[in-house]
Amino acid sequence: MSWAQAGAPVNRVIEQLRQDRPVIGTFTRNPRVDLDFVIIDEQYGEFDIDAVRAALSNMHTGYAGAAAPIVRIPLNLRDAPQAVVKQLLDLGVFGVMFPDIETRQQALTAIGSMRFAEAAAGDGLPAGLRGSGTGSAPAYWGLSEDDYRAAADVWPLAPDAKLVAMIQIESLAGIAHLDEILEVPGIGVIFLGPTDIATAIGAEGPDAASVEALVQEVLAACLANNIPCGYPIVAPTPEAAERETARRLAEGFKVLAVMTRTLGPGLSR
Repeated sequence: MSWAQAGAPVNRVIEQLRQDRPVIGTFTRNPRVDLDFVIIDEQYGEFDIDAVRAALSNMHTGYAGAAAPIVRIPLNLRDAPQAVVKQLLDLGVFGVMFPDIETRQQALTAIGSMRFAEAAAGDGLPAGLRGSGTGSAPAYWGLSEDDYRAAADVWPLAPDAKLVAMIQIESLAGIAHLDEILEVPGIGVIFLGPTDIATAIGAEGPDAASVEALVQEVLAACLANNIPCGYPIVAPTPEAAERETARRLAEGFKVLAVMTRTLGPGLSR
């Protein structure tokens, strides 16, 4: 798995956000050249690093037109994600999605798990927990090990970094602690989980007015702190997905995972 190309790879999530452009992706294991990112979902069931490796082998990432591969890790690892995040980063993924973050400490650990041990720490910066190895990531990125190390930190904590951390807010506890979570340096995207929020408050579904009020509360906090906010769109038809995408972008969301129910089962938001 390598690109044999000159220059550092392009993480389209970061590049689009730097230019204040919308970032559009989806949950899938199939390569898509018309998207900014794809999320390989490992939240449910037994974590399968070989399945992630197989998915990455089919993704020609790293050039301007390619989707950035992001992996959502299992929920039961949110308090100690270091080992699985290292495995994923050593394969060459461009980002990690951390489900149901509820505390500042969980956010600090999440960001730290993506940083090398020698990364700058102190003054509230997340300490690096990744260790020193790089696995096959430099080859997958098409870089020397030294160049890979220079690029493999979290954006925007490191302005030229190529890794993005997506922190999911999916509970009342996460919303209650949102202000302190947003203070953690290195968060690339706050990504909402409206279905889980609906379950937490006993609402009928993710589109309930009570859920939407909480969604808007999180969005407002993200906008106030200049942190991109993400949202999953599940629509019955492509046309409905387009309308909902336009609405959410107009509200101020920057990162959208867009799915239609015609894509089949297994979709989650």
